[in-house]
Order: sequence, then structure tokens, then C-alpha cells
Amino acid sequence: MDASPILIKMVESPRDWVDCVKFVAELIGPVATAIFAYLILKATNRLEHSQWRNQKLIERRIEAWDKVAERINGIFCYCMRVGNWKDVSPLDVIAWKREVDRNIHIQRPYFSSDFFERYTKFMETCYSTYQGHGVDAKINVVMQNHKTAYSASWLSEWEAMFSGRPSTEDEIKASYAALQEQISRELGTGTE
Repeated sequence: MDASPILIKMVESPRDWVDCVKFVAELIGPVATAIFAYLILKATNRLEHSQWRNQKLIERRIEAWDKVAERINGIFCYCMRVGNWKDVSPLDVIAWKREVDRNIHIQRPYFSSDFFERYTKFMETCYSTYQGHGVDAKINVVMQNHKTAYSASWLSEWEAMFSGRPSTEDEIKASYAALQEQISRELGTGTE
């Protein structure tokens, strides 16, 4: 047996180079296709996750809004003196503010800063807050309009529940409309 090293010649002729290039070219197509397919799969998975997350966020917003929508509308109706506003007292309207504020602040991370700004503006239009330690918010409407409508059932202690700095009906309508428009965007039902 000969102990001389075995030498393998990779290329013996120019024809061998052509075969080698053809082989590499044939490999490039499938490898590039596999890489491209992997990148598309990864992008698709990211998109699906993003859509799932957005859907869950919208579901959470709907759930949160459902908890407060009726009360917010009730506050609007009371301030504008429309609907069944005479069926509730100023005590109810102040209690509604507390309830809605609590729910909105708990759910705040699920809403945009635009939503929270419009919500705050609506509440500031309807109520005067920070009246002092232990003092409830006051309703920002013309007390006399409400007092006249209640006639015989009006209680004198209700007078202290009005701020004396009423918002105009146009201000109340505008802040409520802005809030409604924003919640439509938040829930994906409005225009962007």
C-alpha cells in the first residue's frame, strides 16, 4: 500500500468550473426562497399578534365603556335638561360623577391620552371640582332652570350642589360631542 497523500483535484478543467458555478447557482434559488419564506412567516406572525392584541384592546375598551356610557349620557341629559333628567336628583348626578371617574381612572391604561383629555374636558364642563377637602364636586348648570322644573319636589339642600359658574349649553354639547367622537375612534367605529 502506498503511503503517499491522496490529492483531490477540485478543478481539472475549465469545464469543471462551469459545473461548480451551475451547482452553486442551483442552490442559491432554493436557499433564497427558504430565507424569503421564513421572513414572510415571521412578518405574518407579527402582524397576526398585533391584530390579536388590537382586538383584545378594543374588546377591553368596549367593556370599560359599557360600564360608564349610560351614566355619562345621564350626566349630559341632566345638564342639558333633556330625556328623563327630572327623574334624578342632583345627588344622583354627583354620585354618577364619582362612579364614572372611578371606572375611567381604573381603565385609563386602555384608552389613549386623547380620550382621557376629552373625558376630562367633558367632566370639567359639567362639574366644578376641588372645592376643598371633603367637599363634593358641584354641578356647572344654571340652578334656577332645574329648580323651576322640580317645582314642589325641590329640596333646599340641593342648592349647595350647584357651582354658581354654569357652563353654557353649547360648551356642554361640544364637550360631549368631542367625547363621543373620540370613543368612536377608540372602538374602531369612527374615522381616524
